[in-house]
Amino acid sequence: MSGTSKVVALFPWGDVVEEFLDPIGLCLEDFVERMTGGWLFGYAAALKLAGHRPLIVCASERVDFVRQYHHAATGTPIWVVPGKRAHKDGSDATYSFRRWWATPLAAFREVLTNAACDVVLAQEYEYTRFDLLAWLAWRMHLPFYATFQGGDRTLSWLEGIARKASLQACRGLIVASAAERERLSRAYPGIRLNIADIPNPIDAEEWQATDRRQARVALGLPIDTFIAVNHGRIDIRRKGLDVLLQAWSALADDQQAKLVIIGSGQDRDAFAELVRKSDFPNLLWLSGYTTDRTMVRRWLSAADAYVTTSRIEGMPVAPIEAMACGLPVIASDAQGLPDILAEGEGSGGLLIPQEAPEKIADGLKRLRDDADLRHRLGIAARSRVERNFSLQAVGTALDALLSSDRG
Repeated sequence: MSGTSKVVALFPWGDVVEEFLDPIGLCLEDFVERMTGGWLFGYAAALKLAGHRPLIVCASERVDFVRQYHHAATGTPIWVVPGKRAHKDGSDATYSFRRWWATPLAAFREVLTNAACDVVLAQEYEYTRFDLLAWLAWRMHLPFYATFQGGDRTLSWLEGIARKASLQACRGLIVASAAERERLSRAYPGIRLNIADIPNPIDAEEWQATDRRQARVALGLPIDTFIAVNHGRIDIRRKGLDVLLQAWSALADDQQAKLVIIGSGQDRDAFAELVRKSDFPNLLWLSGYTTDRTMVRRWLSAADAYVTTSRIEGMPVAPIEAMACGLPVIASDAQGLPDILAEGEGSGGLLIPQEAPEKIADGLKRLRDDADLRHRLGIAARSRVERNFSLQAVGTALDALLSSDRG
């Protein structure tokens, strides 16, 4: 640690927090009392471990005045200010303007002042609120940083103009995706960007596999069946869930194989229809966004492999959780995933091109048929997490970034 403790304000994505919570069926109280993990709470835990004092700042449609909570799992203060969503009708430029106008800047400033913040860190720089937070941090003489979690599109020409100025005012960007770093260099060639390659963290001590046989008995699963797992948000396009179902069709008649999908999201009804039409006898979908980490760890402990077929990613935490539990990973090459599996099989996984269900199926069959390969990749996956994605490793990297700021 640098020796200088900073109060770091973390601003998660969303004009209001309900934009994230509503599609997964959770509310503000769930966010405070039950949610854990993800980049947000991972950053909070990593920063605390490095000696800093993180807090989370967000807006909500469900409060009428500024309120302070404390996150149950990490003890991180959560400041919630009144907010509202902008209407989407009209042009993209009009929508951008409405989102800027709806940003509760005065309330954000009040929180940053009352909490004596030293640093502001926002999720997503290709996002309307980034511009106003950059301006606010500049007015308050606070260092401003942003992290990439998948937002790689400028909404409108109006934002395009503002974004260049905002990026110039930003002290640093945290971008773990090599593909996104390349895009930034092309999109903003005239701006010198300070980019740090820091991944999203997980608690590697918590995310460890339990006994596989005991996990299967507890879940009522056959001992000898090959089980592949996927968990997270049900977003068909971004997560490539249609590709996953196409890939699994090659194993649908295998009575000694099972695919388990855990999660919910904005596409749950459309995905339910895809599952119904697929009619795979060896597919189990546990519909519902869960905050029960013990349950998720039990499924990961019971599984033989993890599979993700995303089209769009930032630095997803779900496959890292699986790797921490010693699972080999089959992953598409959507941005962020090649960075997790930077050494291929040496990192514990098989990297497959996007939109290639037949190759995903080949990877699944390869793991199904080779227990030694699964074992070797699982050991490599766990080692990769301990070295690169643990709270200690990420906390040290974040501390170094914040401590390099002399402005």
